[in-house]
Amino acid sequence: MGAAGAVHQGKPPLFAARHRRAAVGSSARAVPRLGRGGMSDYDVVVCGGGPSGTTTAFYAARAGLRVALVDRAKFPRDKACGGLLTPRVLSELPELAPFIEPVIECASHDVRLYSPSLKYRIDFDFGPYTPWNIRREIFDNALLEAAREAGAEVFTGTRASSFDFNGGVTVATPQGDLSAQVVVGAMGANDALAQRVREARGVAPWHDGEIGTALMWEPEVGRDFMEHAFGDKRSLLVHFRPAGIEGYGWVFPKDTILNIGFGGYNRTIKSINVREIWKDYLELLRNDGYFPAGDPDPPVKGAPLPLGGPLRATTAERTLIVGDSAGMVSPLSGEGIYYGMHAGKLAVETIQQALASGDFSQRALDSYHRAWQHAFGQELRDLSFFAKLALKFPERMVYYGTRDPKMCEIFADLFLGVTPGGLGKRKPVARALRNVIRYPYFGWG
Repeated sequence: MGAAGAVHQGKPPLFAARHRRAAVGSSARAVPRLGRGGMSDYDVVVCGGGPSGTTTAFYAARAGLRVALVDRAKFPRDKACGGLLTPRVLSELPELAPFIEPVIECASHDVRLYSPSLKYRIDFDFGPYTPWNIRREIFDNALLEAAREAGAEVFTGTRASSFDFNGGVTVATPQGDLSAQVVVGAMGANDALAQRVREARGVAPWHDGEIGTALMWEPEVGRDFMEHAFGDKRSLLVHFRPAGIEGYGWVFPKDTILNIGFGGYNRTIKSINVREIWKDYLELLRNDGYFPAGDPDPPVKGAPLPLGGPLRATTAERTLIVGDSAGMVSPLSGEGIYYGMHAGKLAVETIQQALASGDFSQRALDSYHRAWQHAFGQELRDLSFFAKLALKFPERMVYYGTRDPKMCEIFADLFLGVTPGGLGKRKPVARALRNVIRYPYFGWG
């Protein structure tokens, strides 16, 4: 078995950091065969190196557990995502601050939310709850480094090909087997471990009405253009239903790079001409001065988004699932970084209890399910209801945001999730529903 805290992969270190950005490279050693006869013993194997998986590995290693973290990609790698970090991440996971703060690109101090017709716009200042812009290629690698420094053994470029649960957990990889007491699934919307939980607990698969797709492009535009177009506030832009998509388009300005994207439910994404939508959206931004002149052919990245709300079961014997694997994503905005990272920390508390008692049954591990439900389960359920409302009546929602300051605050907060505790979602949702019902022109979307 390799030394604790080693990163095994075949990629050179990440490029040098910019101003506050820390260098977060990893060693370039190849993945070795694992232990004698291809076997290694751990307390927990975490499958998936996104924010939820690396956070799980970080807190588990920090607690003194023997941890292996496995991801099929070679890091650094990118991910289709807006790359917006809510302040709740650092306020609730302060131990990760030394790794996260150096890779923050900039803060965005306000947001502009546009109705589908572009007739109405909400301008909202975040005040003390300013979200931060990050780039996933750099941010995810920083969290991987955090897990490694905490003592996790990290295997990138290594695919978890199968799982065996006979008297423990054995994770098969092309480089050898990893054995542990518990496995954590953090491999995203198509996680094989999430499928195991579904089958064990009788949870139906997601359908097209519960799965979305995020498409993203990050062009370099330079600091001069960024300062001219977005100013010191680095204003976020959100357009509801661009080209009729059941979702939204966004522009999140970083330091010298624009994160441009749109996302929506698969039932509508499947029926559109993506190239034409991109062309139209860039033209809209160009006309408003938010994109430079030119006619680019963007190399768009895509990723699936579970938008049907969290699964009603997130554990099985010796198995826990976190983040996108468990559907821990805001159905309104598609934001899942905070929920997945928070869930990872909570998962470690349950794993510690299971190791202490020797009980790895589904019943014992369900304390994790109860913990995340208590922490943010109601918030995600309220957001699910609000998403149906906002995506059905976006014109009305934005219109009322321009007329009602409290409604403006509610809408911006629910969409971006920047306020600790989320404002207590039930009363805001009731207020929003009342306003939409009272809206005088029901023919408007």
